[in-house]
Amino acid sequence: MTDKREALVGFLKKRKALLAGVLLLAALSALLARAGGRSDRYIVEAEYDETAQELRVREVFKYTNRTGQALEALCFNLWPNAYAEEKSAPVANSERQQAYPDGFSAGSARVEEVRAAGKETGYRLEGAQRTLLKVQLPFTLRPMGSVEVELRYTVALPRTCLRMGVSDTDVRLSGVFATLCAFEDGEFRTDAYAPLGDPFVSECANWQVTLTAPQSYVAAGTGLAETDQGVWRFAGEHLRDFALFLSKDYCVAQQKAGDVTVRSFAFTQEGAEQALDTAVQALTVYEGLYGAYPYDDYSVCAGQFCIGGMEYPGVVLIDDALYRSGDGMLEFVIAHETAHQWWYAGVGSDQIRAPWQDEALAEYSTLLYYEAVYGAESFDSLYQSMVRPATENMALAGVGVGQSLDKFESAATYDALVYRKGAAMLHDLRVALGNDTFLEAMRRYYRDNLFTLARPEDFFTALGEQGAQRAAQWLSGERP
Repeated sequence: MTDKREALVGFLKKRKALLAGVLLLAALSALLARAGGRSDRYIVEAEYDETAQELRVREVFKYTNRTGQALEALCFNLWPNAYAEEKSAPVANSERQQAYPDGFSAGSARVEEVRAAGKETGYRLEGAQRTLLKVQLPFTLRPMGSVEVELRYTVALPRTCLRMGVSDTDVRLSGVFATLCAFEDGEFRTDAYAPLGDPFVSECANWQVTLTAPQSYVAAGTGLAETDQGVWRFAGEHLRDFALFLSKDYCVAQQKAGDVTVRSFAFTQEGAEQALDTAVQALTVYEGLYGAYPYDDYSVCAGQFCIGGMEYPGVVLIDDALYRSGDGMLEFVIAHETAHQWWYAGVGSDQIRAPWQDEALAEYSTLLYYEAVYGAESFDSLYQSMVRPATENMALAGVGVGQSLDKFESAATYDALVYRKGAAMLHDLRVALGNDTFLEAMRRYYRDNLFTLARPEDFFTALGEQGAQRAAQWLSGERP
């Protein structure tokens, strides 16, 4: 009897220990899951020096290692250094005169201090353009471990009509802040700032930005929370990068689109109102087609931007020349850049290896905007004039839509293949699948991949087997 009692006690002790281990493992798993669900965070304090045309930046980056492997260093993109030399400036040769109307002007980022976990640490600027900032960590950062990195640097802004720069009317602060490089296949990516397309791949993070500038300026950016005599505070979640635009000449128009605050910044009140109307209309159309807009506010900003339009999470940059052209392109470009809030900001993708995955979707969405607002005839007219020539271009016959950026020799070819032929691919899918099935697939793709970096396979999954096979033929060149 004693032996049985002792055996029973031993069994219960083992069971109790096993249960305690299971509970501890569950608690640790829950803790790791919560840590994995938290977004990385950028906290930025930036001060614009109008006289020197420089931006002084203190940036704190709070990072959790979700790579699954130990890290000895973190790598950041420091894009301003791409503007340091004329030969490496991120602009196609055919657009250099427009980009630098007064001649070449250099930009750069001068790193002054780097700290990790509160300690000064070593760093290197690498890459042909010196756009890769490699920060040495003072300890091995294990999977799910966290670290805080502090950067102090000064950005010299060039006089240019590109994404980053100054002119007589505006200051463009896009691509100025250091952002963590995407991690893939066991290492950080070290992509250069290519002159064609949008050569950026970045994960979502939360941003908190405080900007100080002369009170004569008006500042625009994502998540405007507070303004106070030359100080602007912005905060946003799930942002792939962060851009700001300033001008002393901005006129502002504002309106609600459902729960979204929409702001328009332009150099005339008429222009601000016109752009606002299009932005509100586009948000309404795309929410009906794909699902809810992913942020609380949306801003459309005019600027001296020779390329036409550029998207950022919650804010877009539009060339001021379009406000004066009178040819209808202002509406088209705003509708296109607004579509990028779904295809780029919301659902991210590899814009270097698969630029079609955001640009083709944004371009075809623009045609759907015109169909929704002006009717089928408007869609047909745009399709015939802008899209069909790309499918009938013999130079593009047999060339797949799924080309990476390094395959393009000119902006014209990039535009014809990625935007136009890409839009033709999507229209073909819509016709083959049927309108309702196609739109449901697009809604599913958006819903299932929101705030991620989606792969082409994720798009195929949303389309289903028939649509995936057809899309693969367009991407490979088997279809016209």
